[in-house]
Amino acid sequence: MGKFPYATASIFIVCVLVYAMQVANPVITSEFALSRGAPIWTYVTYIFLHGSIEHIFYNMLALLMFGYILEYIIGTKRFLLVFFSSGIVSGIVGLSLYNSIIGASGAIFGIIGCLTMIRPKMVVFAFGMPMPLYMASVFWMFLDLVGIVYPDNVAHAGHIGGFLFGAFIGAFMRKKYGERRKTYFISEDRMRRWEDDWMN
Repeated sequence: MGKFPYATASIFIVCVLVYAMQVANPVITSEFALSRGAPIWTYVTYIFLHGSIEHIFYNMLALLMFGYILEYIIGTKRFLLVFFSSGIVSGIVGLSLYNSIIGASGAIFGIIGCLTMIRPKMVVFAFGMPMPLYMASVFWMFLDLVGIVYPDNVAHAGHIGGFLFGAFIGAFMRKKYGERRKTYFISEDRMRRWEDDWMN
């Protein structure tokens, strides 16, 4: 892959810098987190906030893994559309079950959902083994459904909302950016030459 993932790298840097600011000044988290009744711009700002080193580490790892690939395939502008729209939808869905939300997980699941529609058979390393992306996505969605039934501190509903919206966008992009089967045509002249070389 020759293109540099400017959007993916920029989001990564912003998230890391914002987390450093959160550690230095915890008020930032409460001011920019998404919660019921919060200002509308928090539907975007919450994406760049994280609650712990582990939280931001796994989110940024997933961003670098899947964001780079999707940005390379569909371009920077479309990638940003998928990321932010999925993040906003994830926030809307998440607020139906949770009082407050932070993190890029929903937006990243949107990236994964879009990529799953475009390149479902792409092999990824998940759950300790290589598998097609569509299979890994099924497992991730199942775990999030379990997380809704047995709640914890993770916004599982937001993950599902982001993934489904990203997949929805990916369905429209599939025709242009999806995997294409190669059609091989062997001319009659080439077939005769092959017969002369190998059958005589």
